[in-house]
Amino acid sequence: MIPHLLAAAVALTLAAAGPPKSAADGAPAARGRGKPSAPASVDAQVTGGAARVTVRFDSDASDVRIDVHGASGLSVTSEATPVEHARFARGEAATFDVAFTPGPGRSQLAVAVVGKFRGVGKRTRIVSFAVGAPTPEQRKAGGTVVEGPGAERIKVVAPGH
Repeated sequence: MIPHLLAAAVALTLAAAGPPKSAADGAPAARGRGKPSAPASVDAQVTGGAARVTVRFDSDASDVRIDVHGASGLSVTSEATPVEHARFARGEAATFDVAFTPGPGRSQLAVAVVGKFRGVGKRTRIVSFAVGAPTPEQRKAGGTVVEGPGAERIKVVAPGH
């Protein structure tokens, strides 16, 4: 049941966030309207069928769980929960490797960080990383194009499309 809920959350996050964050863009996302997220940054260096993921904590955190999942056909072949019931002090980081089989064309590696953060309570941050190049069919995928903050064009697609 939890993987289905996480998959739905990932799909909604991908649709709302616009283009996926690239592995080269390690900066935290700009703060905008929406649900507050965990005070942690997530970065990944993706190469072939593996990624080195680093989660840096911007505040003390307890009961931290980090899950990794695939979207758009990507299948994680290593441990899906590399961190569970962990504590981190502000400024500390967790680094781990993720093995996966990419989906056809462009697929996504999603990292979900959940924990109790000092001063803000329980929060979640979900970040996805693009893997591969989109196929012509993916480029033509249906959806509604809307204009986001700063005139950024965002294509909104229903999960499963």
